Amino acid sequence: MAGVFLKEDGNKSSRAWLALLIFTLALQILCIWNIELSGRDSPRVAGIAREMAVTSDYLIPRLNGENFLEYPSLGYWPIALSLSVSKKPEEFLAFLPIALLGTGTVLITSLIGKVLAGERIGLIAGFILSTTPGFVSIHHHCRVDPALLFFITLSLYGLAAGYRAPKRRFLFSVIFYLATACAFLSKGIIGAAIPIGTALVFFVMRKDLAAIRRLLLSPGILLFLLPIFLWGSGVWLFEGPGIIKEVLQQSLLRFLSPEADHVKPIYFYFIPTLVSLMPWIFLSIILVWYRYRPHHLSELLPHGSLLKYSLVWFLTVFIGLSLASAKRPLYLGPLFPAFALLAAIGWDRLREKFPKVKRVEIFGLAFIFIIYTGTYLFFITPSENKQSFRGLFDFVSSQQSRGQVYLVNPSESVQGASFFYLGEKMPVLDRQDLLTGRFEGRQGTILVVDTYSKDDQLLSAILSKGYRQVFNRRYGKDEGYVFSNSH
Repeated sequence: MAGVFLKEDGNKSSRAWLALLIFTLALQILCIWNIELSGRDSPRVAGIAREMAVTSDYLIPRLNGENFLEYPSLGYWPIALSLSVSKKPEEFLAFLPIALLGTGTVLITSLIGKVLAGERIGLIAGFILSTTPGFVSIHHHCRVDPALLFFITLSLYGLAAGYRAPKRRFLFSVIFYLATACAFLSKGIIGAAIPIGTALVFFVMRKDLAAIRRLLLSPGILLFLLPIFLWGSGVWLFEGPGIIKEVLQQSLLRFLSPEADHVKPIYFYFIPTLVSLMPWIFLSIILVWYRYRPHHLSELLPHGSLLKYSLVWFLTVFIGLSLASAKRPLYLGPLFPAFALLAAIGWDRLREKFPKVKRVEIFGLAFIFIIYTGTYLFFITPSENKQSFRGLFDFVSSQQSRGQVYLVNPSESVQGASFFYLGEKMPVLDRQDLLTGRFEGRQGTILVVDTYSKDDQLLSAILSKGYRQVFNRRYGKDEGYVFSNSH
């Protein structure tokens, strides 16, 4: 695959890296082109990020003015910084940092392959990762997971590079510890657990006790603790210790509690993993064949360091996620770079055994590029946009000058979409406010109701106060309704 751009003697490597950069960035951007906010996660995350941009408060995530403590704040920063360039940003600005983070993850994965197995393997891994379905899907939504994946991959690059080049160990240990801290600040304990767990298992497998001591007892660990301490101190100073405690509880709840959201059986990830890695999953068969082929055909599999490192990374993530209580296909992200590195070894063996493969690589890449971009541009994105929140809040914005807007019993997605599109906090009414008559709206008041289709009592309460339905929009399984008491 890299042979299309990179000769075997290593010439023109800059052209190969540029080709990988352009290919990945173009694929990422085209897959988010003309996208709107839909689903459960994207509106919430975009709303939190825009609230950061509007208020210039990057310390504590807030959803429609209320503390939102599932994760620390760093994962929202790239989106918030992008949104801050415009007073009324388009959705594309919320998704652009996601595409850039995805491109960065691909390049870092290539660097890991280069460090452990050479430039050709690294570039092959980059092209495989950029065209892995699960990886592309993760970067098609506005979430904090792309930031988490970027920092985990950067951390494990620092670990691999430092282990490979002991004379530059200090520089790469700085990368490892700082990137691990950033991963923690993006999504909590899981961000630190994956790189540290991978490092420990890798060193145990190599029986390198000195490396384990360096990892846990080195003064460099202060580089991991300092950013977390600074964030925690700031939160403690402005909001007290309760927020830190809640963030940690949220992380532990997902891993340990049988009552967490998205609880699934331990075997849940087998099928999603196979689907997310197609069509490249067949390359793992090649690796298994070389490892367990008949003795008389035995041949050492090259790139042993990369093979061991990537396999430890992959299995650590997969087993750890399988043991956790909460499970979603989305959470598989950190194993995709590890798989791409393993698959690159398989592809390299394939192209060495069948030289004709090299001549069709560029056509294969072009075909995959067209399939991905065509599918997202003409099918997936238009289908998702039919369920977006934009139409609902465009209408609310057009009516906003007539009176106060209230959100009635809103979901997290509605609250996030509200702040993203309207640019300010909207007051919230719960069901009881309307049913018990504690709310009396002035003339021109607008109520945004997050689906009342099965709540006739709430509908009657709204209509009895002189409101009439003026708009409705379906998003996913729910509907949003707009009521007004204007005449």
